[in-house]
Amino acid sequence: MNRRMRCVLIVFQLALICLFPLMGRALGKGELGTKDARNLIRRVLGSDLPSGAVRIKTIGPMESADAVVLAQIETAFRFEQDDAERWRIAEIRTGDNRWEDLELFARAAGGETAGTGSLSETSGINATRSTLDAPFARELLASLLGVELPSDAVRVKEVSSLYKSAVVVAQVAAEFRFNKGSDGKWRIAEIRTGNREWTDVERITRVVNDEKARRARTELNMMLGALVYFKAERGFYVIADNTGTLVDQLNPRYLSRVIRLDPWHRPYLYEGKRDDFTLRSAGADGLPGTADDINALQTIRLQGR
Repeated sequence: MNRRMRCVLIVFQLALICLFPLMGRALGKGELGTKDARNLIRRVLGSDLPSGAVRIKTIGPMESADAVVLAQIETAFRFEQDDAERWRIAEIRTGDNRWEDLELFARAAGGETAGTGSLSETSGINATRSTLDAPFARELLASLLGVELPSDAVRVKEVSSLYKSAVVVAQVAAEFRFNKGSDGKWRIAEIRTGNREWTDVERITRVVNDEKARRARTELNMMLGALVYFKAERGFYVIADNTGTLVDQLNPRYLSRVIRLDPWHRPYLYEGKRDDFTLRSAGADGLPGTADDINALQTIRLQGR
């Protein structure tokens, strides 16, 4: 597999892994049945996931693992078209009204970003087309997954187009390697799509969280700079107890972008008085006051190294 194609595949696996915040997630004891496998996948996907969105196709033993589960997952992808009518897959839906940027995963993979160039440059497919129909969307998704068509591993259910973008609802097949821990509970250890190599879920999750932390520091830096500018003009900081009010006060004069959620899709935390403030992200664990918090003032020190 060439370097570009391998990068594209890794990007998809990173994105799919973000459907599974797996740290500390485990289920049941005894043999792994269809119901247990589906419930664990649904649990890590999110409580709002419909029961029909995950279908277990097979469960089989493997020499180096306790069980390998082949599952069909229904999700959505957002496609974008540039001025040259080239289509690319920009985002993957990872929850109710929640989307993940594939460019972020490309940076986490250490390869070229998904935002540069078209899919034709990375997959070998001619991605230039005036409209995006179901067969063409399926072809592009199969290339991203590393699946050779014809195959039931990729099915397109619906394409909703609007000007130069489209949302594609699709069913994709993925294999999950389940391991039983010392406590006798089942956990998802690895994932793969197509006939590619297995990807360690916890290791890649850490890589993605590191990339998200870098993005959070950048956004905190932007808000911090806007706050300093605000105080220089008005003589005090924004007085508020939430980021929504903060951004409303800063945008557009002091802050050109509207920033409300951190890369983990949670609100940034702000407490501001006339002469001091705290501004931070709760980090990957979502719990304020823990070691992975990202503080705005720490951002300055980190970037100043």
